[in-house]
Amino acid sequence: MLKILNKINLENLKKVFKETFERFPLSLLISSLVFVLLIIRIYFEDFSFNVENILDKSIFTLAVSFFFSIGIYLFSESKAWLYGKKWFYQGLTLIFGLLFFYFFEENLFANFHAEILVYMILTILGVIAFIFIAPFIQKIINKEESQKNFYIFAYNLIIKTLMSIIVGVVSMFLGFIALWALFTLFDLNFIDEGKTFSYWASFTLSFFAPLFFLANLSSLKINNEQKIEKNKFYLFLVNYVGLPAITIYFIILYSYTIKVLLNFSDWPQGKISWMVIGFSFFGYLIYFSSYIFVEKFKSAEIFRKYFPFVVLPQVAMLFYAIFLRIAQHDFTINRYLVVTFGIWLLGLSLYFIFSKKKYLGTIFYSLMIVILIISIGPWSVYTFPESRQQIKLVDKLKEAKILENKKLSPLKEYSDISEELSGKIYGSIEYLCNFHGCDTLNKICKIEIEEIKKQDREEFEKRKKDDLKIAKESNLKDEERIKNIEEREYGEIANWTMISKLTEKIKVRRYLGKINGEVLKYLSFNVKNYGGQDAIKITGYDYFLQIASSNFFEEEKTENFGVIVDSDSEQLIIYKGGEIFEKLSLKNVFEEILKKMSVAEILEYNKYSFILDKDELIFKLNGKNVDVQINFNNVQILNPEWDGVSKSSNNKEDLTREVFPLNTGYSNGYVLLKEK
Repeated sequence: MLKILNKINLENLKKVFKETFERFPLSLLISSLVFVLLIIRIYFEDFSFNVENILDKSIFTLAVSFFFSIGIYLFSESKAWLYGKKWFYQGLTLIFGLLFFYFFEENLFANFHAEILVYMILTILGVIAFIFIAPFIQKIINKEESQKNFYIFAYNLIIKTLMSIIVGVVSMFLGFIALWALFTLFDLNFIDEGKTFSYWASFTLSFFAPLFFLANLSSLKINNEQKIEKNKFYLFLVNYVGLPAITIYFIILYSYTIKVLLNFSDWPQGKISWMVIGFSFFGYLIYFSSYIFVEKFKSAEIFRKYFPFVVLPQVAMLFYAIFLRIAQHDFTINRYLVVTFGIWLLGLSLYFIFSKKKYLGTIFYSLMIVILIISIGPWSVYTFPESRQQIKLVDKLKEAKILENKKLSPLKEYSDISEELSGKIYGSIEYLCNFHGCDTLNKICKIEIEEIKKQDREEFEKRKKDDLKIAKESNLKDEERIKNIEEREYGEIANWTMISKLTEKIKVRRYLGKINGEVLKYLSFNVKNYGGQDAIKITGYDYFLQIASSNFFEEEKTENFGVIVDSDSEQLIIYKGGEIFEKLSLKNVFEEILKKMSVAEILEYNKYSFILDKDELIFKLNGKNVDVQINFNNVQILNPEWDGVSKSSNNKEDLTREVFPLNTGYSNGYVLLKEK
């Protein structure tokens, strides 16, 4: 700890900075540029979508290039080149950075998904792997490298990397405490508190921690093997935490494999693929780490002997599961990543099974090669799935006779093609828009997209004009509101708006299909961004009533008014004094909601649950004894495709029943009621 404190002493900072700049000038420059771009990104909040996209891509590209440049420097030093030649070879860093930026997905940060985060993490890990093998490339080529030398170097590099992360994170939180104290005790209203915290986090994580890491690399030496072997914490971590953990993980995987083999129709999809990749990746880290303990611990020897064999059946299950999905819907970013890393695990396992040398560096340089392959070129993780989905979309449009002679001929009715074909076309449009940007559809329907964009801008201008007119004619004369309306600027059309309007124009919609051969009884419609409650105006009404569960008033016998929604009978039932006061038909309401299903946003994890704007789930009804306004937060409606005998699904990948009770007909929201 004293060594760490000594490193970050401000008196030594100038000296460290100078030494680091002399050894890693481009790496330090890249780190500084990341810090500057983060400050710009934080300070200016009104960038256009395109500018934000360029900034975000630039920051991530520079972060990746930072580690790549360090690897090039370490490779240059292993060759004992002169300073000028080292600079010349840093041209590879610039070329890599430019190519990475060019092939990096344009729409990445606009629609952030889990697979995007996975790719970013794997990319960073892959480029960091280059640092581990860079000093040994020449020796590897000449077959001169010692297994122990590589292991000891990698061990020390890992320690220094973790030390730099700890210093960065600790410095960040210590600074947060100091800033919190200042803002709490002093009147600093002239300083933006939120931005100040962000500035400090950017400094510690993008500049200070990298500087500390670069400074530590100068002391990176191959220490005595015995020093590692006697490190009690490292010994405990590998042999008494890592080995038992990976054993338990694979027992779970094999237990699940036995389960699905007993019920082959319920073969796994989705999550199991990433579990296999994640557990296997962790397993090979333990495989690497346990090398030094083979002679001392029998468990380490047994693990290293059999682990590559244990991985192979799980990789086979991974391939079977993912290729079922590819056969149905072709490649997406997620499936491409699963296949790529499945192949990597297969190759790695076969190498450690059949190779006599079993060189540990293979784990690192194979990962680096895979990352380079999927990051740059027409086969990259974004370009390849995009081109495949475009081809698939064109084929399906031609099959539906919507695309003829390179021109779109919209259907007259949704029913003109099968629901399944309609759903496939809709799915391809939705995927391309959300993951690659709607402009990728220009090759197919440029005219239609331009018309939709023009219409969207015109609708914005009309809304702005109408709102301004209402604000000026209002008795309140709210000048600030008028100013805000006048300053409104048109933003890029949202992907979801484009998807809705384009699919509505050509008359295609989602195909809900079935889950394990069944159709769920209820469809769920939810308010967008529901989680908080806006202020509610009840002018003109007598009561504000929460929608209750279907048996609440029968059990409680409350003396006040109460309402429930019965999805089966399509009725709003109003209670008073524990007795039914009036029933209002919701048939027309439900039919109106169902009409919006084809253009509604769908929940990512549940294809039977849809999202609508708040205003689209507000309805007024007039009864014999009451007038009501229904404001649904969530309403569940009988599925028109339900066969009447739906049973509980065994498919655990369907999160429907874990998130929404779709087979209960439960709805929630509130009702404004006026008694006649």
